[in-house]
Amino acid sequence: MQTLYQALLLKKLYLLRDCGFSYCEPQLEAPMQRGFISKTPQDLKKIVQSCQLCAQRNLEVGAHFGLCNPNSKLTFVTFEPLLDAQMRFSSHTAIMLKNVIVKVFFLTLKEVSILSLLKCEIPPKFQEKSAELCLEYFLKQLEFSRAHFIVALGEKAYFHLTKDKNCEDRGYYDKIRGKLIDFGCWRVFPTDSLHSLVQQKERKARAHKEFLYLKTFL
Repeated sequence: MQTLYQALLLKKLYLLRDCGFSYCEPQLEAPMQRGFISKTPQDLKKIVQSCQLCAQRNLEVGAHFGLCNPNSKLTFVTFEPLLDAQMRFSSHTAIMLKNVIVKVFFLTLKEVSILSLLKCEIPPKFQEKSAELCLEYFLKQLEFSRAHFIVALGEKAYFHLTKDKNCEDRGYYDKIRGKLIDFGCWRVFPTDSLHSLVQQKERKARAHKEFLYLKTFL
């Protein structure tokens, strides 16, 4: 069915081209960053590490830049940092995601990006405000990763990424979880947070089915 749909869509695009329409590669809209210029992920990493936007930043631990690979097939997004400041998979949740990437999607770590909306370890009462300050860095990372599919790991990650006001409705996230949501140049795939999968093991089977569904689109 998916192949038939793609064939019909391609036929429609050819007809539009014959009528005079032209096509180009989609370009991500550059976010309004506060005067910083970064041409590579390495440049951006230095900027994030020296960021002074947030008063709650933990200078001793340092910034959590995450894993940002060019031409990623998937970008996994969490609300709080998943990898530590040394880019290590040091927690149970981080190891779980690594196993999903390697054993479910059959991808290497060089083929994905793992990003967080918060770039530092922030006390809970300041997280909402800090997430808005970090958002510009995060959007720039998405631009560098160039992944068409974004896996939002948890409702918080999905909401702060998309600003979907429907999330205010109770039960809304359960309705869209495991489905592909069109969002600008991307397709966002909302699913459970890694913490919920660790705490409620009965959700793992459902999440596994959702990941297998997403895998069919890669």
